[in-house]
Amino acid sequence: MIFLTSMTTKQSGRTVPTVYLIDDDPVVTFLLGDIVESVSLPYVAFNSALKFLEQDLDGLQGCIVSDVRMPELSGLELQDELRRRGVNLPIIFISAYAEVLSVVRAMRGGALDFFQKPFSSQDLIERIQDGLRIDRERSELLARNRKIGERMALLTPREKDVLQGIFEGKLTKVIADELGIGVRTAETYRHLIMRKLEAGSIAELVRIVVEAMPKRSVVAQ
Repeated sequence: MIFLTSMTTKQSGRTVPTVYLIDDDPVVTFLLGDIVESVSLPYVAFNSALKFLEQDLDGLQGCIVSDVRMPELSGLELQDELRRRGVNLPIIFISAYAEVLSVVRAMRGGALDFFQKPFSSQDLIERIQDGLRIDRERSELLARNRKIGERMALLTPREKDVLQGIFEGKLTKVIADELGIGVRTAETYRHLIMRKLEAGSIAELVRIVVEAMPKRSVVAQ
């Protein structure tokens, strides 16, 4: 059950970066909401991790602030479940019991930070803002890679062959010889590739491909 909200998390159908507060103690949640609201950040609060998981998680943007000890599903178990579902929102833990094992497990699991109650409101605000920034940068990178991927899909098989040769640093004449085509034809393919990928130079072309597909072949057929 969502029992506290501040501001809308949707504007004209666009997802707005939001702080998701998860704690089974309504007093703590009220205080967290007050802290977040003091810097005009939109937030939604949940009284359990299970309630948070019931919503549509696809496309969520923002940062999670979660208690560790909660009935039914703990904050650490929530972290594991989000990782299993491929949800990469930065998560900040708060707890009155900061046992070493819990802290280590949280941080090894990718948590942004772990605060023991009572904590500094300013420190929490700063880490939340860090989390929002990290998520924004991650979202921008994914959007850029997706856009480049869409452009890559426009390349023909022969253009991908030429692009592979360019990516490997081969001269146009070498690429032409290996593909059994004329040099002018290879140059035409190169110009078409650069236009489709919106690259202004060979260096930019290679950078675009490296950023979009760092771990696999340029020309996955």
